[in-house]
Amino acid sequence: MKTPDIGLLICNSGSSNSGALTGIASVEVVKELGSNMIGILSLPALANQIPRQIFLAKKLKYLLVIDGCSNSCAKKILEKAGLTCTEYLNLENDLDIEKSGPFSTLEYDFESLNKVKDAIKKRISMMQQVSMNRTKGV
Repeated sequence: MKTPDIGLLICNSGSSNSGALTGIASVEVVKELGSNMIGILSLPALANQIPRQIFLAKKLKYLLVIDGCSNSCAKKILEKAGLTCTEYLNLENDLDIEKSGPFSTLEYDFESLNKVKDAIKKRISMMQQVSMNRTKGV
């Protein structure tokens, strides 16, 4: 399998609505845009400093970190692993999606899901545009 250019590092916490939205939306975007372009990294592996996962993350051209709330867990784990993100999306801060708290996994609507998917796609498009401009020497 080809290593994609873009890696997603997602909160994917199933314990809350906003965390669940990061995972569901990300998987749907990968399905729509293709796994040759985008791959999802293992947040637990990065948190546990698994060398193979850190190597994979460093190999990617771009890293998009997606957090569900203002705790910014995924971004903090990335930073502890010595990595930086290219783009960052926080559902609570950037999209005004309120975290409902623990055990609210299924408390989201399709409007919110589509809002998150659109925001992910927008950031992916921005990264691709930067890449094309670099290729053209702009």
